[in-house]
Amino acid sequence: MEFFIIFAFLLTSFQQASNFIMNIDQNKANHTYTNRTAGNEAGSAASPLHHPEVIIIGGSYSGMQAAMTLGRALRRVLIIDADRPCNRFAPHAHNLLGGDGISPALLREEAKKQIAAYPSIHFVDDQVTAVFKAQELFTIHTHSGQQYTSEYLVLATGLKDDLPDIPGIWECWGKSVIHCPYCHGYEFKGARTAVLASGDSDLHMISLLKQWTGQLQVFMPPPFNFSAPALAFLQAQNIGLTMGHITALHHQNGALQSITLQNDSGTSRNIPLDVLYVSPPVHQALDLRDTLGYQLTASGHIQVDEGRRTTVPGLYAVGDNSCRFRSLSQAIASGMAAGAMINFDFIQSLRPLPDIH
Repeated sequence: MEFFIIFAFLLTSFQQASNFIMNIDQNKANHTYTNRTAGNEAGSAASPLHHPEVIIIGGSYSGMQAAMTLGRALRRVLIIDADRPCNRFAPHAHNLLGGDGISPALLREEAKKQIAAYPSIHFVDDQVTAVFKAQELFTIHTHSGQQYTSEYLVLATGLKDDLPDIPGIWECWGKSVIHCPYCHGYEFKGARTAVLASGDSDLHMISLLKQWTGQLQVFMPPPFNFSAPALAFLQAQNIGLTMGHITALHHQNGALQSITLQNDSGTSRNIPLDVLYVSPPVHQALDLRDTLGYQLTASGHIQVDEGRRTTVPGLYAVGDNSCRFRSLSQAIASGMAAGAMINFDFIQSLRPLPDIH
């Protein structure tokens, strides 16, 4: 039964996502931030704000969607947000139904306005420094010195990308140095494209990109190398492989123009390029395993079930931190699922359904 409840709610998640976007050009002056509170002005420790029913760490898309779903269920929700969404580097969001090409910053601002319409949802601008659980209660400490408690906790904390140390790469990240062709590949269709590879695990991306461009090459820094079957695949597909270190990215306001490649002998040359795909290692942006004890998958994501429950009772995870497929639509859908399931679990704890056969 639980699976069908989740599935039914997920079918409406894209409609929820569209609600983030529909009214961007409409006057919504009545949706002011009357319920947004600075971390050091949150009120006394006895205030309801300090003990909501649900606390959400992270106020980006998955976190806000979870909050909206809970707010519409009349739940008291607190979002603690440090205002560092992982897609803040990208000027445009793509492959989002109803919002293709929208600025992520504009989308997030509109979402905040819509969240502010629900009086039971509150925002706190602060950074979480520690989280503990004792019995059935989570305790959250923040950088401003505040302390909050709740029975349910949602981690919408995202991932952190470990980009290689190459001059210019951060300036181009999310613009012309990218990781996902479904998010940005259409804008570079037919363009001079390269993949910065480190081994056979990159072969999937290399093969995928042939769908978007015929001008594809691969750069691989020593001591990395491909296996013999992978090398044979590249040769059969007429994809050029160049060994060497990328020492600089040359760009104009984040738009890649060329890269400097240095070979083992120390000789450097410039190679014209429009887009570079990288698959950097990622890790949890906020790792709370030591104090909360949840489990990670082999890929380093938080282990969750279909309802976004972690292995710790009362603890849920949404968005990039618990899904290998990084996209706005996925993040929004996971937030919807978590919000619905938390409300379901809350009601079940208060009014357990009888075992009916």
